[in-house]
Amino acid sequence: MYGYDYGNARLRVMKSRLLSRRELEALLDVESLQGLIASLTRTAYRKPVEAALARTSGMDCIAEALRNDLINTLGKVNKFYRGHTREMTAIVMRSYDVHNLKAVLRGLDTNAPPGEILDTLLPIGELEYNLLVELARTPGPRVCIDLLASMGLMYARPLLVLRAEHPGAETAEMELALDKWYFREAFLTLQSIRRDGSVLLSAIQLEADLANMLTLLRFANVPAERKLLREWLDTEELEYLFVGPGSLPFSLLARAGGQDSVDAAVEILSGTPYEPQLNAGLAKFSESARLSDFEKQFLRFRVEWMANQIQRDPLGIGVLLGYIALKINEVRNIRWIAQGISLGLTADSIRAELEIAT
Repeated sequence: MYGYDYGNARLRVMKSRLLSRRELEALLDVESLQGLIASLTRTAYRKPVEAALARTSGMDCIAEALRNDLINTLGKVNKFYRGHTREMTAIVMRSYDVHNLKAVLRGLDTNAPPGEILDTLLPIGELEYNLLVELARTPGPRVCIDLLASMGLMYARPLLVLRAEHPGAETAEMELALDKWYFREAFLTLQSIRRDGSVLLSAIQLEADLANMLTLLRFANVPAERKLLREWLDTEELEYLFVGPGSLPFSLLARAGGQDSVDAAVEILSGTPYEPQLNAGLAKFSESARLSDFEKQFLRFRVEWMANQIQRDPLGIGVLLGYIALKINEVRNIRWIAQGISLGLTADSIRAELEIAT
């Protein structure tokens, strides 16, 4: 569709620079972080690695290089688009603003130094880095929210509403309020645009479904925590914790989350589009008792779904969705390789946890 041509062409060039499966697995052959750093200088990560080497070394060098590369790469994506298509891409990038605000609020609540807070951020959305620095230096969540409100930023609205309805709300409630606001605003914007929004709508519904399933699985795994909801939020209704709505009805999700075991929750969700991922996660969970096994299955499904949009929606926003997912997945894989080498894991052990998508 006209409007995506220039941006999508740029993204296709950028996609060609992503590491191939062979190049990624070749990184497993090195035996030290120094060797990994040397190998990365022979890839598209050469410049950020060399820049990081001027200030640090080892794991810190790799972490800084990967973060800076991700910020520099994705930070310019939104500039590729104009007009109507810019509205669509803004919805995608806004999720990173929400991520950043949640990280700032969480850091302020725990009295983390501004530098530590800033290291967790990805300033690639509408909130510029200088503003995030200012927010991270405020004395606490309340002042941070007041600053957002004084600047007339839309992100303050859900937080001010929460403050009015629940004075003294905890940071977790603020994070939930931001998540709910993001999905609600995204859906309202797509309804108002009424053009070529089906792919992005499906992507956002997917994000909501995956988040909601992880939430309900936690409560099914530890049923006693459902009783704590009343103490925390003055409600025992799991629907309050769900975002979206996605493609799965809240009533179905709540019924699954109300079960007293993970097996029973998965059984309730049989017949949904996520049945294969749930069953695969359950098979792993039965051995490990770790909910992270479900999260890994969901992550793999998400990356593959987003990557497939490049071919399914070549003239629309699918190219943007696919590229971002592949780029972030590549960075995640390299970071895991570095951690595995640092921990002395075997190449096979590291390879088993890689998520390679094309």
